[in-house]
Amino acid sequence: MGTSRIVPPLAASWLALGFPRCLPAAPVDSLRFALVTAGATHTCALTTGGRAYCWGDNSEGELGDGTRIDSPVPVPVAGGVAFLSIDTGVELSCGVATTLVAYCWGRNSTGALGNAATPRSLVPAPVTGGELFRTIAVGADHACALADEGVVHCWGANEKGQLGTGDTVPSRRPLPVAGGLRFVSLTAGDAHTCGIAVDSLAYCWGSNHRGELGISGRRVRLGPRPVAHHRRWRTLSAGAHHTCGITADRHPSVFCWGDNFHEQINSRRGRAGTGVGPLSLGEPILWAPTFVALSAVVAVSAGRWHTCFARGRATSFVVCRGANDDDQLGRLVFGSYVQISAGDAHTCALTKDAAIFCWGRNAAGQLGTGTRFTERAPGRVVEPEGMHP
Repeated sequence: MGTSRIVPPLAASWLALGFPRCLPAAPVDSLRFALVTAGATHTCALTTGGRAYCWGDNSEGELGDGTRIDSPVPVPVAGGVAFLSIDTGVELSCGVATTLVAYCWGRNSTGALGNAATPRSLVPAPVTGGELFRTIAVGADHACALADEGVVHCWGANEKGQLGTGDTVPSRRPLPVAGGLRFVSLTAGDAHTCGIAVDSLAYCWGSNHRGELGISGRRVRLGPRPVAHHRRWRTLSAGAHHTCGITADRHPSVFCWGDNFHEQINSRRGRAGTGVGPLSLGEPILWAPTFVALSAVVAVSAGRWHTCFARGRATSFVVCRGANDDDQLGRLVFGSYVQISAGDAHTCALTKDAAIFCWGRNAAGQLGTGTRFTERAPGRVVEPEGMHP
């Protein structure tokens, strides 16, 4: 949740070379990350070799290590599966393997694992149906995946139409999204889903109670609907009840829409993310894409009640706005960041040198720093026990 997922750069070469889905154990000191995704109270990441690690809350098995024990440091996901993409939701994680098979693990109360396992799976379980996928997006308790030729399939909870299947019936197996559109990327919020179609236009479906679909009116949409203003997009990120994106313009800009009660989109508090100035709240709902930042933006992520984006060129910095009860906005977040992911009340960012830094709430160890203390400043994710000889 919260980030438009990018397939790691080695993915194409894995398939071309015919690598098996199971990789040998990583050598010591080899953890170099290619992607990070912050869930509600846990975090997962992929290494440059496609191995998955997770940390934080594990009450429903969302770390995928075969236990229900929380971990403040990264633990390897069981099974030795090599992944192309991974995403996290609320007590739920999913990934697409190099074999193009989708796997999910964690809570399964609404069929969000895409299989018959109830009420949970402590290790990656293959999604039923035999479909082959390229990337995956996970919401609070539903998931959607992109198959060949841009066809989207979704499964899990559907009370707000977040599966896009034309009804509100939940599903324990992947079902095609209605409308026949072809997509190139996906992102999922609590009860809505958005994607960029092959023509670079954005479409959303599901709940619109807080304007998260980018169209007027609170009525749910049971299938894809175009986001207002018909801009072309490079990437999208769905938070719990708001959505953000980077335009595909020559000089890209960040726009967001939806829930703004915590000023996660527009702020009148002074400098973004500082809380300086009057404590007046902004407009509670922004029904159409609203300008947030201009140029030199390399990444954006929408969390539950906060939004972060990285900007800069040779050296980038992270700017966050919105709720800051647990220091999820961070302080002095400077570095060479190429990807960012905002969770419920914590934030993580990936650097050019393949390291991950996290800050914010840490009660379950979701920062991966080896402690359970809330952190205002970025802390580097530590290597798991046993990585050093």
